[in-house]
Amino acid sequence: MDSILLQNINVWTRIGIPDEERRQKQQIFVTVELLGSLRSIAKSDNVSDGIDYAKVTEEVQEIAKIERKTIERFAEDIASMILQKFKPEGGVRVTVVKKPDLPLESASVTIVRP
Repeated sequence: MDSILLQNINVWTRIGIPDEERRQKQQIFVTVELLGSLRSIAKSDNVSDGIDYAKVTEEVQEIAKIERKTIERFAEDIASMILQKFKPEGGVRVTVVKKPDLPLESASVTIVRP
């Protein structure tokens, strides 16, 4: 199966379990993998036969404007939006990476939705 990989989309959002953590926007990195055949766009060389990366990125940044408590919810919201608006035939994989105020480099979740 073919895929389009959009790595480390940089977004700023209010996210975290305690209220005080959500007071300031935090930098989050989102990686999106759109699964499905790329034959049409590869043959035509025409963006209208595929998924526009810029539009996906804009939509992810738009979703980041909504406050959430968990990166799991953020990943689910991104996946649902992509499936609804862009309809990748093989589904989507979304990874969200956060650098929490804990003694670890980062925390991340990955979800796959058909």
